[in-house]
Amino acid sequence: MVTHRAKGKGDRWIRGLGKALVGLSLLGFAAPSFACNPDKGVQALNVRTLQSHLMVAGLSCGQSAEYNQFVGHYQKELINHGKTLKAYFNRNYGGAGRRELNAYVTRMANEASRSSMVNRRAFCDESRAVFQTLGTQEKITLVSYILEAAPFAIRPEGCPTRTAQRP
Repeated sequence: MVTHRAKGKGDRWIRGLGKALVGLSLLGFAAPSFACNPDKGVQALNVRTLQSHLMVAGLSCGQSAEYNQFVGHYQKELINHGKTLKAYFNRNYGGAGRRELNAYVTRMANEASRSSMVNRRAFCDESRAVFQTLGTQEKITLVSYILEAAPFAIRPEGCPTRTAQRP
C-alpha cells in the first residue's frame, strides 16, 4: 500500500539525484567500478536498495527461500549497513531521520515492485542470478558486488565518472 504524504527535503534530494544520474547517463558517462569507493552512507544506501530488490524478488518471483538464505548469509553485513544507514539519515535529517529513512525504504521497495511488474521474467531472471552469485561467492561483500555487477541497475552515486574513449 502506498501512502501519500507531504513532500520534504528527502523527496527533493532523491528527485535531484535521479535527474543528475539520468543526465549523466544521457551524456555517456559511466561509473568505473574498479576505481570507486563511495562513502559509508552511500554504501549503506546501495546495500539497502539491493536488499529491497531481493526482498521483492523473494515475494514476486517465488524466491523466498533464496532471500532467506541471502539474509542469513549476509546478516552481519546487513546489520552493520543498517546501523550506518540510520546514522546517515539522522545526520542528514536530524529529528526527521527515522521518518525519512522509512520513506526511503518504502520508495526502494516500490521501485523494485514496479520493476518486477514491468518485466517480471527479466526481473526474476536477474534476481535468480544475483542470488546464485551471492550464494556461491564466499569472499564477496555486498558493496564490492554492487560496484562490480551493478545489479538491478544500481549505480553508486558517489563514484567518479569518465566519458567513453574513442578507439
